[in-house]
Amino acid sequence: MKKVPHVLAISSFAVHGTASLKSFTTILGERLLPVPSLLLNGLTNMALIKKFDPPFAELLQGTFELAANRGLELILYIGYLGNAAQVAVISEMIRTYRPIIKTIIVDPVCGDHGRVYVPADIITRWPELIAQANMVFPNITEIKLLTDYAPDASDVDDVCIDQFRQRFHKADLVITSLKTGDDAIGIRYYGKNGLYNYLHPVQPQNFGGTGDAFLALFILQHFFNGLNTEDALKQAADQTHQLIGNTIQQNSTDLLLSTINKI
Repeated sequence: MKKVPHVLAISSFAVHGTASLKSFTTILGERLLPVPSLLLNGLTNMALIKKFDPPFAELLQGTFELAANRGLELILYIGYLGNAAQVAVISEMIRTYRPIIKTIIVDPVCGDHGRVYVPADIITRWPELIAQANMVFPNITEIKLLTDYAPDASDVDDVCIDQFRQRFHKADLVITSLKTGDDAIGIRYYGKNGLYNYLHPVQPQNFGGTGDAFLALFILQHFFNGLNTEDALKQAADQTHQLIGNTIQQNSTDLLLSTINKI
């Protein structure tokens, strides 16, 4: 019998709002092994935010140890980090448990919309994990930060993308939330079959956590439903676009993943 992989997902967990590990748990269900890198009482764009450090190294090591003992095959997803020291912990676990890791997917969370929202030392350490990835999913702000440009630098997108691809040439690159003019937004995939673009009309509102939903949906469609990379990216983008539309229709301030069954 063919092994069904599990997704060991490293990211933050916020109580209020819909993002990161809450999105992954909702979409991937029992396939998910969630390891929180940071605990928060709500999304970082909310008032009265408080952050709490989990016993990250011990929990991650114990999760890998148990996965190996159970004979599991893993897809390792690395998203929001709580601090820069976690990079060394994750790298050590990759070296130790590489035989059971099928794929490494990195979302180098550090900024969006031309602004930075993590400490500079985390940005400095992201290349160590991207260098080990099979796929990397930055937005254009993160590409600028990881190629030493200002996050709000204008007219440098193509230069930054070229530099990013040269620097991290081993990983397939998917650029998320890439705007084309004022009325279209989508993804750009640089893969083994060449360049693939897929766009949607810009929605009148945006919500925290849509990138997490997109990535979880891509993993579901590609690794569990068997779609090829381009089709899985398209399906995940379509579903995310519809989730945003459904959320707007229901006048919610939080992304409504409960509407996913209606897609």
